[in-house]
Amino acid sequence: MTFQDGLQNLIGKPVVQSKYIYGSIFHLLFAADGGEVELVCNGCQWVVLNDGGEVLLHDESVLSSEALSGVFTGLRLRSQEVLPASLSLRFDGAVFHAFMTEEYHLDIHEGVALGSPEWRQLPEAARDSFVIVSRPRKTVGWEFSAYSNLADVSWGAAYLAMQEASHGG
Repeated sequence: MTFQDGLQNLIGKPVVQSKYIYGSIFHLLFAADGGEVELVCNGCQWVVLNDGGEVLLHDESVLSSEALSGVFTGLRLRSQEVLPASLSLRFDGAVFHAFMTEEYHLDIHEGVALGSPEWRQLPEAARDSFVIVSRPRKTVGWEFSAYSNLADVSWGAAYLAMQEASHGG
């Protein structure tokens, strides 16, 4: 099973639990055929918008399981789009966009550039930005293969404004 296949299998399934871990890392637990399936956001930049384009939550918000649950729990995944520089998940009334800018990537990975020989030498688990865990403990991961440019996306300005506000700017 590929990561995209795993996401496709979650279409129409509800999020039954949202769990905050640390930083921008969180888990969404889906009720799925054959048991629960966990989608792990394992450290990247992200933003959740409502259908009107308003920012509901982002990776630099004050996060908690309750904040994530207020956005995701009970929603059904309706569609997914996986691109080299982004992952977008459309839920009932909300869209989750995950991405990685070059500056952010270099910061959290101690200057190791995406796709570099040093990057490819890292264990897969260290490179994966998302992991799907299904039962019995089958996992499949996905990593960005390109950096995002926030000037190229319609919600980029809103994300940057929220990021600046969260830094007191």
